[in-house]
Amino acid sequence: MAAAPMSEVGAPIIGPVTQLGFVVRDIEATLDHWVGVMGVRPFLFCTEGSGLDPRPTTYREQEVRVQTRLAFGFVGDVQVELIEQVNGAPSPYREFIDGGREGLQHLGYWIDDHEAACRRVEAAGYVAEYLIHGPNRPRPVVYYRTPSLLGPMLELIPPELKRNRQAVLDMARNWSGGDPLVRHRTYGEFLAASGVS
Repeated sequence: MAAAPMSEVGAPIIGPVTQLGFVVRDIEATLDHWVGVMGVRPFLFCTEGSGLDPRPTTYREQEVRVQTRLAFGFVGDVQVELIEQVNGAPSPYREFIDGGREGLQHLGYWIDDHEAACRRVEAAGYVAEYLIHGPNRPRPVVYYRTPSLLGPMLELIPPELKRNRQAVLDMARNWSGGDPLVRHRTYGEFLAASGVS
């Protein structure tokens, strides 16, 4: 029996994972581990990630305002995202922590054909639960719950946000040493400082 071509071996339905999203209780302790133990550096650390007055998002069809602290680093080409939710708003992050869990919460994908990818995962039984809208952006970031509830959520990120990922990757590649935490107050302020509108 002939071996399957490499293009068919373990090919996920929407392409390679480009982000591992971890939800944590204490982002600073988690950063100490990733930097000091795992040796991953630098991290962009957004100390007030979503800002003190975050934009509304939609969780299970209800408007919510989720306040987070965020950090982003890279292991090879895969982005590591750390999320600490600091308010009590309902969200997939809050549900994850309140369920006694901490760690890998979602797999992220920057998708060229966002609509087709959403249709594909919905046809496979995934359910859209959390939508992050943005100004002047036609498509939201969509978090999907797995049909089995056993695996992590899927986060499908529209192609217009690839520039955000690239800005973090450029920051990491251009890091010249020193403090492994590149600090900005919010993710939006980091993007603005990086020339991303």
